Amino acid sequence: MIGYIRLLRPGNAVMGALAVMVGGFLVLSRLGYPQELLLGLALAMLAAFLILGAGNTINDYFDIESDRVNRPRRPIPSRQVGRRKALAFSIALFLIGIALSGFINWVCFAIAVINSLVLVAYSRMLQDKVILGNIAISYLVGSTFLFGGAAVGNLTLPLLLMLLAGLSNLSREIVKDLEDIEGDRLKFLKRLTSGIKSRIADRFGFRGGSARIRYDKKITIVAGISLLLAIFISPLPYLLSILGISYLIVLIAADFFFALAIALMSRASGRKHFHRISKVIKLGMFLGLVAFIIGVLI
Repeated sequence: MIGYIRLLRPGNAVMGALAVMVGGFLVLSRLGYPQELLLGLALAMLAAFLILGAGNTINDYFDIESDRVNRPRRPIPSRQVGRRKALAFSIALFLIGIALSGFINWVCFAIAVINSLVLVAYSRMLQDKVILGNIAISYLVGSTFLFGGAAVGNLTLPLLLMLLAGLSNLSREIVKDLEDIEGDRLKFLKRLTSGIKSRIADRFGFRGGSARIRYDKKITIVAGISLLLAIFISPLPYLLSILGISYLIVLIAADFFFALAIALMSRASGRKHFHRISKVIKLGMFLGLVAFIIGVLI
């Protein structure tokens, strides 16, 4: 039983369920927390927990070979749980989570199906893909807020939060990849060439002494554009009269750190720089979430 619990990575799944709750509460705070909507939100949180747990399990299923070397104490390589049993456990969790979503409404059901497919696709073929894997993770992070909004029948505010969370998280995921290049460049090269062959590595200049710099600049531009879009989108809740001045005040601090991260990216050249940028983006993401919560409450 302990092995199955560990497969879920419950801490990770609980964080996802809490994000669903935040997305729902952004709407419910204006409606007086009606009991029938609270029940739907509770079901959404449970469904999210199960689907995220299923995603974590299927990830371990596909990662068995690397985990035998890098994480031998995980449930499958340590033989706490058989590989086939882990697959069956994952499928059962996916099906239960999707079924629970169907009891809420059709929008939640659709999001649950799409997210389940994305989780499987990520574990099977996207986690080793530069950019595509980052986009998948960023979508999943943002969609938890949307799922909470869908559970209580309003997508507008959670959708805006989803866009901001997804764009800022995409930038941070890219920056974290760049941070890894400096410490483990050979591993990163393997990730790149495993999916698109060595000729693509040549195209991006991964051969030779200046290769890393050329690639870093290309990928850093994507990260910067993602953050810039987040900054442009962030005032919309205020401009559309969805949230008030309290949201805007806190948002200014969040956007300041996003802008600072963009400025730092323009002259970043090593692991320490990217590590610092990652922390700056994380702080901006936290303040952005606080801005939404304060904007709803005040």
